[in-house]
Amino acid sequence: MPLYHINFHTLDSKPVFENDAYDQLIRACMSDIIRQRKIVCLAWEIMPTHVHVLIEDFPDFSRGAIVHYLKGASAHAFFDAFPELRADLLGGHLWTKSYHFVQVKTHRQLIATLQYIRANRAHADLPPPAPFIAAGHE
Repeated sequence: MPLYHINFHTLDSKPVFENDAYDQLIRACMSDIIRQRKIVCLAWEIMPTHVHVLIEDFPDFSRGAIVHYLKGASAHAFFDAFPELRADLLGGHLWTKSYHFVQVKTHRQLIATLQYIRANRAHADLPPPAPFIAAGHE
C-alpha cells in the first residue's frame, strides 16, 4: 500500500500552535484520532502553522478519508475546548481546505522522511513539545 508524507496548514498559516495549551490539545487529538481510527501512521509532528504525517492508505481507507478525519475531528475538538477562538480564526476554520502530499516510494525516501518529520521542530529552532498533562492528572 502507498505511503504518503502529508502536511496541512492552519488557515492563513496562523501560528496557532505556538501556544502550549493549543499545541498540547492538538497533540492529544491527533494521537486519539490516529488510535481510534486505526490509521497506519509511522510519524507525525505539530508545527506552529502546520502538521506533518506519514501515513499508509488502502483502497478501503483512502488518503483523502484519513486527512478528512485528522482535520475534521481535530478542528471539532479544538473549538470545543477553545470556543472563544472560533471568531479569531476566520469564522471558525482551523485548517485550510487543501493539503499537500508526496508519495514515499523508496526505502531511502522513507528514512529521509522519517528523519525530516522527527527533526522538524529542531530544524525550525523550536523547543520540543511541552509534556502532555491530562486535565485533572497533575
